[in-house]
Amino acid sequence: MVIHRFILIITLLFTLSIYTLFGYYFFKQEEAMASVVLKTLNSNLSETSYQLSKNMSTKEDIVVSRPILDRIAASQSYISAIVVLDAAKVVLSTDPHYGVQSVYANNLSFESDYKTLTEKKFLEQEIRFYVGNHLETLTLVYVLDHHEIQTHFIQNQKDFLTYFGLLPIFLLFVMFMLLRRFISVPLERLRQFAYYQSAIPSAFKVRELESIRYSMVQTFARLEAEKNELYLIARTDALSGLANRNSLEEYLEKLISASERANKEFAFLFLDVDHFKSVNDSLGHNVGDELLQNVAGVIQKVVRPNDIVARIGGDEFVIVLQDYSSYLELSNIIERIQKQLTRPWLIQNNPIHISSSIGIALYPNDGKDLVTLMKHSDIAMYQAKKQGRAQYQFFTQELNQSIQYTIMLDKEMKWALEHDEYELYYQPKIDLKSGKIVGVEALIRWNSAERGMITPDKFIPLAEENGFIIKLGEWIIDEALNQHLRWKEKGIDIVISINISTKQLLYSDFVNTLIEKFETKHIDPASIDIEITEYMFIDANKESHAILKAISDYGITISLDDFGTGYSSLSYLKKFPIDYLKIDKTFLDDYDTEDGATFIETIVKMGQILKIKVVAEGVEQEAQVDFLKEIGCDQYQGYCFSKPLQAAAFERIHFSSVV
Repeated sequence: MVIHRFILIITLLFTLSIYTLFGYYFFKQEEAMASVVLKTLNSNLSETSYQLSKNMSTKEDIVVSRPILDRIAASQSYISAIVVLDAAKVVLSTDPHYGVQSVYANNLSFESDYKTLTEKKFLEQEIRFYVGNHLETLTLVYVLDHHEIQTHFIQNQKDFLTYFGLLPIFLLFVMFMLLRRFISVPLERLRQFAYYQSAIPSAFKVRELESIRYSMVQTFARLEAEKNELYLIARTDALSGLANRNSLEEYLEKLISASERANKEFAFLFLDVDHFKSVNDSLGHNVGDELLQNVAGVIQKVVRPNDIVARIGGDEFVIVLQDYSSYLELSNIIERIQKQLTRPWLIQNNPIHISSSIGIALYPNDGKDLVTLMKHSDIAMYQAKKQGRAQYQFFTQELNQSIQYTIMLDKEMKWALEHDEYELYYQPKIDLKSGKIVGVEALIRWNSAERGMITPDKFIPLAEENGFIIKLGEWIIDEALNQHLRWKEKGIDIVISINISTKQLLYSDFVNTLIEKFETKHIDPASIDIEITEYMFIDANKESHAILKAISDYGITISLDDFGTGYSSLSYLKKFPIDYLKIDKTFLDDYDTEDGATFIETIVKMGQILKIKVVAEGVEQEAQVDFLKEIGCDQYQGYCFSKPLQAAAFERIHFSSVV
């Protein structure tokens, strides 16, 4: 058929054109690649020649360059050897098989870089240097590795012939079948229509192919622009400019993978604006939309650059927070967001007051995918709304209670200092030989008006974490010193031990401030003992040693509390001015075992050798007292004699013991 012959001719011409075009570009690419390789080798040759000439004073110096040339020859796959010639003499070669004749044999000039690279034997460059005022020259020769070069270029040619020799035949067959299926057959149907007046097919003209091509180019350009625009629309919330759900899903997928590998936690916050519907209903959606835009801007300002904020619909936002050091820091960020949102808003001259409810789910404990985290944070958010709105709630009830309790303590313990809710209790220290009270340890207690007595283990670690221990510790020192003065007026002159945290001890100008208090109150330094823990020595340095030495030199004794539970080392007992070692209660509990008794006795003997007094803590039984007397311990404190007492109660015990 004529149509079939026409299609076959067009197919053959097209295939031949493609084959010619690919062949042209292939050989052009071969020439370009050869040019790049040749330029690289010549550049390397010039650089090597220059470096060698810089390091030469005589021709004999070339010998020391052998390692450099070996390294270059080994690193350059197209070089088989590097030779240095002095006229016709080989003075240095990375391959002894190459002599002058083998180097210079058949070294011709070629028109193209490809032929030069594949057929030329070597590349050469002069090494110029001066011996005195006399110019000397050597010849640096790169012997080309034609086996490696031929392997590379000939393999490319074989691949080309394989793919573009057999492939066009296959493509010719496929194209002929496709054109027959989609052009020849429809035209045959048109012919049949002419004969049989069947259904009228669409008009077809060969000259319209170019119009179709031009139309497709324009269409694809338009589609590309629309695709980019749709991509942004698909990942950006049109109203707020924040990420939308699609973008959030992509971000979470990457973050979850990274967090799983690093075993890290992040917080997934679900934020809902309280009573937003009433804003829309009373003031209109235009006001509500502007309010949401402002809310989005505020949230973005509060969070950090590595966090993400997304609007997922209506007045609902998702915030993903990571890299927080503690739940307290996380809570502070959340509170800042809520505080910023509660400020008065003026939208189109309408004063608006809003708040927000936030639910928090933690990866991976509360969910390991977006759906679960969204669900659980949503549940927590509704729980926050049930509790009165303008709050935040963690999904895990136990964690939520723990964090809320921590936050409550963080706020209330500062308030307690201003409202005199703290009080010092005093636990007597007993001399084991005389049985008399020789001192007391001041222990802080928090008697909250709302929550009753709160023990130090509940709030002291938090005070250490948030830095409140500095102010609280200063209050403890002042109160203990004032109590010493009050007792002295009543005839009670005993040593008061004050616990000082490491952070407080290392705080700016601690020693001078402490000494100033003693001088102002006219207190004998020997009446006060400072208790520190072994954690002071974890980062033992000149600063900590200087602080303790200054305290000791002033006349204040130093006790090492909880000895044996932390960074125990004989070196710091020798280096630092320690006056008392306090054995922790955990060791006293094992006094009736062979190992426990040996350990306690060892500490006591060590203290005697180092001339450091030993105080046993947590003594609760008379048998423990007898054991401590037997091994020569100096003092003890614990419930066996008395629990920590208020000042008035201690005074009664003291005076009764004197009588």
